[in-house]
Amino acid sequence: MIPVYPFSAATQPYPRQQWYIAGWSSEITSSPLRRRLLGQDILLLRTSGGDVRALKALCPHRQMPLCAEHQDGERLICPYHGAVFETSGQCVSLPFQKHIPKALDLKSFPVVEQNPFVWIWADLETPADMSRLPDTTSLFSHDTEKLLFGTGTCHVEARSQVVLENLFDQSHISFTHPASLGIRSCEDGPAKACSVLEEPTRLCFHHPLKVFPTPDAMIAFFPKIGSTMGIRSRAELFGVSLVVAAESEIVSCDEKGHVQDSMGQLAFLHGITPETDTTTHYHFAILRDFATGSEDISEQYASRNREVIAEDVRVLNAIEPCLDQIRACDEPNFMTDAEAVHVRRRIERLILEEEHLRTSSAG
Repeated sequence: MIPVYPFSAATQPYPRQQWYIAGWSSEITSSPLRRRLLGQDILLLRTSGGDVRALKALCPHRQMPLCAEHQDGERLICPYHGAVFETSGQCVSLPFQKHIPKALDLKSFPVVEQNPFVWIWADLETPADMSRLPDTTSLFSHDTEKLLFGTGTCHVEARSQVVLENLFDQSHISFTHPASLGIRSCEDGPAKACSVLEEPTRLCFHHPLKVFPTPDAMIAFFPKIGSTMGIRSRAELFGVSLVVAAESEIVSCDEKGHVQDSMGQLAFLHGITPETDTTTHYHFAILRDFATGSEDISEQYASRNREVIAEDVRVLNAIEPCLDQIRACDEPNFMTDAEAVHVRRRIERLILEEEHLRTSSAG
């Protein structure tokens, strides 16, 4: 079989034996949210006890879509033939017969809620592996108050892998985002990661500390900052679905560039989940621990982030129709593609492991 772009050997577009972000905790209520995830039509809903459920959104009899408009309390009713389903997915009533075939039960997908995310296990053919659920506690540590804001979800007409890799691509910023993020000089261009941390469910690139005179705008944010400041930055991949890009710690430095105090942290969250093989759900938000009471600062960051994401989406949508015309092994890379290619190889390795297990079990 021909490998799926951008992979060199893998023949499926994304790993399936993994956890993906199904949505934000805040958007899942007792009224079912219908969403196509991982090639499946799924209903996301919250029970009266507060638990999240993910059910196949099509009635097993004739594949009629189920929706919030046909709901009796917590029960879902098929608008075509009247089959009634509990939030567990069990079919509990049919209008014209007492016997209910087991095949009428809705398939239920394993989900885990880790506020602010709801994660879904992609592969119903294998038991959900909790060891592959990313640990995001480092993002939401309780040492300082952190504000999550600017949350949203958009749709990308491009495959999830190129959306994922775009978040680790620093060299496109001057050309895709000149108005929103500015044009970088050679001195301020993409920096190589000074260290790479590989864990089973986390990949982290630490970038070198950049030190420079403190701009007046930063003094307004941080009155106690010195005349020289620095930014520690890193990019992280949690599991296969959550990217924390441009995660920055602002530090006050002395005149020699030595770090004195931490002023605050800022992180941009990106949840990348396949809708189909060639389309993607893009969940985004921002996290910060400074000036948490300022709505003006929140709106400034959120507005610019929406602009940046819209610029990325336009580029990715333009790329997707051309991707089936090229093999990844024939495509050149820039030196600045190192982090994105590292991510690509990590994801491809997971896919190949799945393909090997599938072949072995079939044999």
